[in-house]
Amino acid sequence: MKLDIEEDRYPGYDIVLKPRGRGRWKWAVCGPEGGAVMAGSECSRAGARYKAGRALFMLLCASASRTVPAGDGSAANSG
Repeated sequence: MKLDIEEDRYPGYDIVLKPRGRGRWKWAVCGPEGGAVMAGSECSRAGARYKAGRALFMLLCASASRTVPAGDGSAANSG
């Protein structure tokens, strides 16, 4: 059994937290290209960190449900 792990199949995401003004924190989940995929702001750093982590989790759940296992693509069309 051969396992192929390709860097392109598993994109990396980053969470960025930035202080904005008095008592405001901006958060963003950045994609592999560096652009913000999801963003928002909160009143506390802990709140911003929580919301960013939650957004990342939801993003990963959504992308996992859309992926097709490697062997299923050609087997469904044969027959």
